Amino acid sequence: MEGVCLAEALQVGDYLTVATDRMTPEGRRPGEGYARIEWLEHIHAPSFLDPDSTDMYTNMADPIVAVCCQGLPGPVLLRAGDQWVLTEVDPERLAWDAEHPTWPTTKPVFIGGQVPQEVHWNRGDLAGPVGVTSKKAGTPPTRRAASFTKPASTLRIGDYLQTHLRFPSHDMGTDEGYHRVEWTGHLTGNRITGLLADPAWAGGTVTLVSAHGMAGMLVLPEKDVRVLVQPNIERVSSDENEVWHDGPHFELAGAVEPAPHVQDTKDATHRPAAPEDEGALYPTVFSTPERRTLHLEGVTGVRTVPAAALPWPHGLFKCQYAERGKNIARSYPGGRRAVQTAHAELFAELGDEEFAACPYHQGDWPAIVEAVLAFAEVDEDEEPERASELYAMDHLSPRDREWARRMLSDHIWWDDGATSFTNGQHRVCAMRQAAVANVPVYGRHLPGQQHPDARDAREHARTTVEKYWTERLVDLWGPGPWPERLGPFLARYRILRWPLPRPDRR
Repeated sequence: MEGVCLAEALQVGDYLTVATDRMTPEGRRPGEGYARIEWLEHIHAPSFLDPDSTDMYTNMADPIVAVCCQGLPGPVLLRAGDQWVLTEVDPERLAWDAEHPTWPTTKPVFIGGQVPQEVHWNRGDLAGPVGVTSKKAGTPPTRRAASFTKPASTLRIGDYLQTHLRFPSHDMGTDEGYHRVEWTGHLTGNRITGLLADPAWAGGTVTLVSAHGMAGMLVLPEKDVRVLVQPNIERVSSDENEVWHDGPHFELAGAVEPAPHVQDTKDATHRPAAPEDEGALYPTVFSTPERRTLHLEGVTGVRTVPAAALPWPHGLFKCQYAERGKNIARSYPGGRRAVQTAHAELFAELGDEEFAACPYHQGDWPAIVEAVLAFAEVDEDEEPERASELYAMDHLSPRDREWARRMLSDHIWWDDGATSFTNGQHRVCAMRQAAVANVPVYGRHLPGQQHPDARDAREHARTTVEKYWTERLVDLWGPGPWPERLGPFLARYRILRWPLPRPDRR
């Protein structure tokens, strides 16, 4: 089980989350991503932060909570606020971790660090990890992913750094414990003395790391660290598309970001060739080649797609016709596709006056979409004045302007080929009824992907319903002329559907 605990309320012995889920075909291991806190200190009014920083999180960082965790290569600096902790831990791991500390320290690591003397008042019901019945270990991998070591100062963005080792090591997944480096910075010389209570610990260079899935900034001395030779390409694509933290967690005085080309050159002197079978360690997690191609070769951003390419709604819970839609859905056999087709049927039978009674349908959606696309196409960095002018949208009414800006801040999310979307169902319905041929959406897509031609929305809705019932009859009777002839009648006359067998009937 997991619980939430303020960073200020953490205690030695807590199992802190140090990594989130990784994309893997083998599943998450019991206890993965959590590490036992062996040492912690609170740093009030930290003097090592950049006084000229404009970063909100840096300026609000008081206190910073520093933790040293079992199995991590360096301490972690955490912001004040909520952190996830593991509240039930396998008793064998509890015992092993307590007997094999990674950080046997008794003095503060950082300038200004103080060991808390009292239990924080807002610790809640967390009493620390509780031993429970031993959990069954996962299936050991064929072998662990190939890795190599190099100095911490040579880490580069995109490396998969080993941030955590846990007990038992033989139970760890193929690439468990390795996480993508998203930012690095270096402190050298006198700048180190402003951070560390014992500057000699750094070995000449402090390497600061933001790693995917880690809640704080990892602080590394100049020692060898372990890095994957050839990470799982599906995981790399996922991590690059869903950046955990873009930049440093804190801006430290004197921290210098190394030049990428310099780090690449240093890395090349250490990185070995990958084993020939390295890719075979990671069976694909995708059910079709098309979905895998979209994941690996797609890009994420705004583009327009024909309304006919988008799924029909599956739950217009704020719609005043929601109950009417549920009544239509009761004539269907059930399932996501059936519910969506029922909403297409509802769309086809609503009149213009009924649509007009809905607030979503009272906007000038062709004008809204035109304004949204105009702003989306401008480069804000290259043409800031033009971008500001387009964002003002002075030609729109106040209500339409609000809709347009919401389209920019609250995207309609849809990946190519997805069978549903949850954000934007009402807006897409309004755009369909307003005869908007191409809808701006945000999501994963292949550049140049071909979609169905734009179609009249009502006609599209009617043919969607006819196709559903024709295919339903084919499932029941097999192919032949009768499904083709009777499908349109079932689409038009709901009473004819009731004699058909339904999975929810006994």
